[in-house]
Amino acid sequence: MPSLLTLLAFHYAEMSADSFDPKPATEQIDAICLRLFDSWCDSRNVISLTFLLRCWPLISMDAASLRQLGNTLGELAESHGSVLDDEQAELLVELNQRIDDLQVHAPEERAMVRQSRDRAWVTSKLLRLCRI
Repeated sequence: MPSLLTLLAFHYAEMSADSFDPKPATEQIDAICLRLFDSWCDSRNVISLTFLLRCWPLISMDAASLRQLGNTLGELAESHGSVLDDEQAELLVELNQRIDDLQVHAPEERAMVRQSRDRAWVTSKLLRLCRI
């Protein structure tokens, strides 16, 4: 019997096969990571936060950064899947699909480079994490 993650991956693959625009995919990747970050901060899930903060926030959306994000969070799911609730597991599947979309459809030399991020936001989130 296929696992829940396999079924969700198949579902998202079907949904994303229609059309592709890289900008929404990059925005979705960042939004998913932010949702995971907030969820793991609220639940004080230090293991998951440690994995996420190894590779996010992303400075650029180049192929190497996306691969690192996907590999790191894939390692989290494989090694510590028991610390994830169903919604977080679904978000990780969706995140991997968005990463796959960008790597398949966007040539590396035209990878989208993120504009400079609001460092005050990042600092406030990290300070919040340090209070855990």
